[in-house]
Amino acid sequence: MAEHHRIHRELDRSFDEATVIEEHAKQVKWIIFSDHHRGRGDGADDFRACEETYKKALRYYLDKGYTLCLLGDVEEFWENPILKVMNRYKDVMLLEKEFYDRDRLHRIWGNHDDSWQIADKMNKYLGWLFPRIRVSESIVLKLKNDLRDADILLVHGHQGTLESDRFALISRFFVRVFWRNFQRIFKIPLSTPSNNIEMKSAHDEAMYAWADKTDNIIICGHTHHPVFMSFTHADQLQHELNDLEQAQEKKATEARKEEIASLRKLLLKVQLDEGRSLEKTLRKPLYFNAGCCSFKDGDITGLELSDGEIKLVKWTAAETSKKLLGRTSIDYILDNPEVEVSAVKETTGVSLEGED
Repeated sequence: MAEHHRIHRELDRSFDEATVIEEHAKQVKWIIFSDHHRGRGDGADDFRACEETYKKALRYYLDKGYTLCLLGDVEEFWENPILKVMNRYKDVMLLEKEFYDRDRLHRIWGNHDDSWQIADKMNKYLGWLFPRIRVSESIVLKLKNDLRDADILLVHGHQGTLESDRFALISRFFVRVFWRNFQRIFKIPLSTPSNNIEMKSAHDEAMYAWADKTDNIIICGHTHHPVFMSFTHADQLQHELNDLEQAQEKKATEARKEEIASLRKLLLKVQLDEGRSLEKTLRKPLYFNAGCCSFKDGDITGLELSDGEIKLVKWTAAETSKKLLGRTSIDYILDNPEVEVSAVKETTGVSLEGED
């Protein structure tokens, strides 16, 4: 597929040109957030509903000694002038500066905040608060442990795509001049991987295929929905539904019938929300997606690397503590087995929808 070829070529380049950081798998302590899309605080600002949730999460990770990694599209410059965004979210940036002052902040630029790849703009608009900060296109996190060393490519994920990379200038012009006012008034989302079902699925497949081909782990954002160990939430629900339907065939019960109907309804909702699930049922646990910090209900998702584990977490507007959506040991990931969806809830050490 031509699109996959372009994406893989650009991911190869991003890997070769990445900023390299070494950590031990048992000592790494990172929180990875992506896709805030901070605007100017009006009706077109996707981050506005998540601001307090994000601040709450940052205070927790700052206190616990985490390194903060921002995975791109932190600011929404396709729709807004830089200064309007920076002035609106100065308080948030001051919290992020506390990580920076402790040498615990890494930033990656995405397609919607690609102004940070220009040194003059970065120095002018970020340098006053983050002196000598470096905003990279990609980071390779080299994890060392007793099993083997492994490279994790951290990248926004727009590389090689038509609308977000190759034709970004045209897309930016359309969004800034025409679309922003439509979005502000009618709350209609732009057709990008963050809300287009087929584009999401194609992006997931391209990311996974690159990781499988290169035998590297990849963590990205861009689509706005989480992927854990190469599986989406829809994958996991589909597996649960299959198990229930098989059990119903062996021994039919009314309670099970109701559970199946309820799960089918939920699966349909999730599939419509995140896109159809990845096509294969046997996968290597190499692809992770941090989700986003711009959900309409004020929730945010992120990926933690800590305590020798990788964890998918969600922070909600209503609760004071995070919710654990998935976890597994880094050693297991580095061992690089092929897993079925069922393994995500069984032998791998992963738990889903639990409290942490």
